[in-house]
Amino acid sequence: MVRVLVELRVPPSDPSALRNAQDAVLGRLTGTGTRLARRYETAPLLALEIDAAALARLEEMRDLVTRVRADRISPPYEGPAPRR
Repeated sequence: MVRVLVELRVPPSDPSALRNAQDAVLGRLTGTGTRLARRYETAPLLALEIDAAALARLEEMRDLVTRVRADRISPPYEGPAPRR
C-alpha cells in the first residue's frame, strides 16, 4: 500500500461538485485495495492508501483525476542558513 494524493478535476469553489467527484472516484475504486485516508472539504483532493490495481484505475479516470502523486513528508532543511 502506498499513500497518495489524488488531484481532482473539479472547480474548488463548488463544494457539491467536489463532494460528487470524490464520491465518484471512491465508487470506481470499489473492489481494489483502497483505503480513504482523508477527504478534503475545500481542496480538490483525496488522500488515499492504494495498491497497484487502484493506481491503474485512477490512471483511467481522466474525466475526474488530473494527477496522482505520492503523499510524502519532506524532512526539514538542515543546510546552512540563507544569507541576508
